[in-house]
Amino acid sequence: MLTLRRRGGISTSAIVAAIVVVIIIIAAAAVVLTRPTSHSSTTSSSPVSTSSTSSTSATPPSTKIPSNITVDEVPAPVSVDPASSYDVDGIEIIQNVYQNLIFYNGSSSTTYVGVLAKSWSESTNGTVYTFNLWPFIKFSDGVPLNASSVWFSFYRTMMVNLGISFYISEYFSVNNGKGFVGITGSGQKGLIELPNGIEQALASAGVPLSSNQTVAMQQAANDLANILSHFNAANSTISKVMAYPNQAIHVAGTDTVVMHLDYAFSDFYQTISGGDGAVVDPVFVDANGGVKIDTANTYLTSHALGSGPYELATPIGGSSVILKANPNYWAKNVPASESNLMLTVPKISTIVIDYQSSEAIRVSDIKQGLVAISAVEIPDLSEVSSIPSITIHNWGPSATIDFLTMDAYQYPFNITQVRLAIEYGVNATQVQQDVYKGYAQSYLGPLDPVMAFYNSSIHGYAYNPSESIKLLEQAGFSVPLPNGTTLNPSGKTLPTLPLTYNSASEAEQEEGTVVQQQLAQVGIKVTLNPESFTTIIEGMLAPASSSTYPGFQIAGNTPVFIGPSDPTVYLTYCPVRCHHGDPAYLNDSVVNSLVYQILHTANTAQLQQLYDELTVRVNEDAQYVWLDDFTAYTVSLTSLQGLWYNPGLTGIFYATLY
Repeated sequence: MLTLRRRGGISTSAIVAAIVVVIIIIAAAAVVLTRPTSHSSTTSSSPVSTSSTSSTSATPPSTKIPSNITVDEVPAPVSVDPASSYDVDGIEIIQNVYQNLIFYNGSSSTTYVGVLAKSWSESTNGTVYTFNLWPFIKFSDGVPLNASSVWFSFYRTMMVNLGISFYISEYFSVNNGKGFVGITGSGQKGLIELPNGIEQALASAGVPLSSNQTVAMQQAANDLANILSHFNAANSTISKVMAYPNQAIHVAGTDTVVMHLDYAFSDFYQTISGGDGAVVDPVFVDANGGVKIDTANTYLTSHALGSGPYELATPIGGSSVILKANPNYWAKNVPASESNLMLTVPKISTIVIDYQSSEAIRVSDIKQGLVAISAVEIPDLSEVSSIPSITIHNWGPSATIDFLTMDAYQYPFNITQVRLAIEYGVNATQVQQDVYKGYAQSYLGPLDPVMAFYNSSIHGYAYNPSESIKLLEQAGFSVPLPNGTTLNPSGKTLPTLPLTYNSASEAEQEEGTVVQQQLAQVGIKVTLNPESFTTIIEGMLAPASSSTYPGFQIAGNTPVFIGPSDPTVYLTYCPVRCHHGDPAYLNDSVVNSLVYQILHTANTAQLQQLYDELTVRVNEDAQYVWLDDFTAYTVSLTSLQGLWYNPGLTGIFYATLY
């Protein structure tokens, strides 16, 4: 795998009759998004370098290519449906089976190449995007992929309204991206993300709607779900609906699709390059459950059929999955002069991915050459680093971060001085050195240093044990020190703090031990509380004031797309993330206002000011202790070639391997 850690996150899509674990593991980065006025797969503004291309897409004639390889990963995917997936192991499969309009250009996170799109252009105000597709694209079942497939896929994602669909719905939905409160698929009232202009599109095709706006939106949502569930691009009514120009997305020709954003959004290219921007086969969807409002398609959760280089030969849900090279891959017809890494025709025909929870077995498998790639954690890298048959590929800084969270709705974290005492009592640099052995650095969240708008001149809380002790005394607590001395002995007793972490992570256990030892030096007693991800997430679905909600935990984030709005929303934006994300349960009206403004502007100067204000305010709230910003790496057999890294690539892109 590309990453050193497995990250956790929560989505409304993770709840299907019970708690479902969702894991975020992409090692990613983001930098300032450039917006050239036009784009083409043949004239990218930052082409892949010759050395990068030759090492991945061009195979030396003498190279013996294996017919199959096995990869050790952990954990298993939760969903492989682009409309509802939130787990990175699932998105890795999505990126190999499905395809997006565009994707990041080689190792760049600022420029893009066409995948399904042969070329594209945007309006000067950044709100209208026109994509021209390759005319010979087919899904692996032979069904043509064209502009109507794109319309279907994006509108389906909005209707399903799960996973990471918020980011797409944010700039396409009615009511300035806010959606509307209507009857959901469960029959309850909830937020429905209806594409802007779809009411008018339906009316233009003769579909009757109520004069009452609220009722009309509900009718439009039901009508759209019905169209998507019985999709036929040749149907005259559906054709008229898709061709209506004044809607979020309209079909302007067989191979031309136009997207109309409600407002200029700085992370637009990043979001459509993510897993939820993948294009699905309408025939496959409708043959297996169709589309329901706010409801996951359980068949597509475990089965996949796309246009990409690989087919999912086995459904997810077991201890392994098999990817088979798509024998009818359409990209074979793309001229070599217009191709790119994401259009590479697979060289290895079969990929077996074993989801191996035992770190010891993952290490043993790569040492014995039983697997070509293995997810080896940092504490065990020394076991494989000196073996000639194994290579550790160090890709450099990522946007994967770890942190401590404090739920300010629970005692004693509802006392600002206690939270600040913990901020000053934790030495993040020591955690990085002791646990991550040079594969991590310091940062000040919620942004990551490799991301756009990160401001290194803003400083957080420097390690200061004396200040930590003083704050505890000011809050009226006694402070028992390791040498037997108790400061402020008549003060209140601070309760022992359970520190929750993922029991499957050796690295998190080591982090917890270091933090426990550090806080003991300032009189704060901590007990380590290892829990399964299922238990942690179940707890996080409880109210923030509940004792089952993890009040103090080691958590983290890996962006699902490479844009600064991703960690900002996930870590701080309560209107979207509280109760199913936002691990510290940060709920600050000032922060919420700043994030809303961030999501509704593309002005660079304004964004810098807003992100600066957000960083300061979030750190004043002191609900996060920022621990580690990680380095991305892959452990593989030295004989395996074609590996490459992009911050926006989730896991391995298997088509380039040989």
